[in-house]
Amino acid sequence: MANDTKKEYTDSQQSRAYAAYYGLWVGLCWIGSFALTMYGLKEPFAGNFGLLIGLCSLPLAIWLLRGFRELVAPLPLRRAWHMAWMMFLCAALLCTAAQYIYFAYLDGGLLMRTYSELLQQPEMQEMMAKMLPGQDATAIMDEALTQFAATPPSQLAFQFLFWNVLLATFLAFPTALFSFSRPNANS
Repeated sequence: MANDTKKEYTDSQQSRAYAAYYGLWVGLCWIGSFALTMYGLKEPFAGNFGLLIGLCSLPLAIWLLRGFRELVAPLPLRRAWHMAWMMFLCAALLCTAAQYIYFAYLDGGLLMRTYSELLQQPEMQEMMAKMLPGQDATAIMDEALTQFAATPPSQLAFQFLFWNVLLATFLAFPTALFSFSRPNANS
């Protein structure tokens, strides 16, 4: 009986260790995606490439978990989901740290200037006027930009953390479904 408990603890510990290691690789994809998206504010092609790298993180995660299943240990659905969720959670934490560093030290107002320039375009002003009939759309846009500019990097990082953890939770389901060990039909 005591050996079964020891084995469960070892399996759990092994799952966490591999999930953290795999989360590093998925997190690097997310950080690369974020970096290219921010650079894409100046060069649109880079933003598209950043989106592609972000989308490739799901097949990468599936490939990593299938490798675990084939080379390390069987992966029942519950363990596959837990590993996938932990992997994406580690990636979310890494990406959030990179996002904080970007907004605290590297952005220099680029995102704010880009939004401001975008909102000054006649097409955008016309669209905002249609969305907010009877209201001063320009004043509302200026107020929103002022609020955004006043948001400290730590608060932005917490908002990104919330969305990254939510994304991690949603991505864990399809990753687990594509990665778990299916029972043999002959058994």
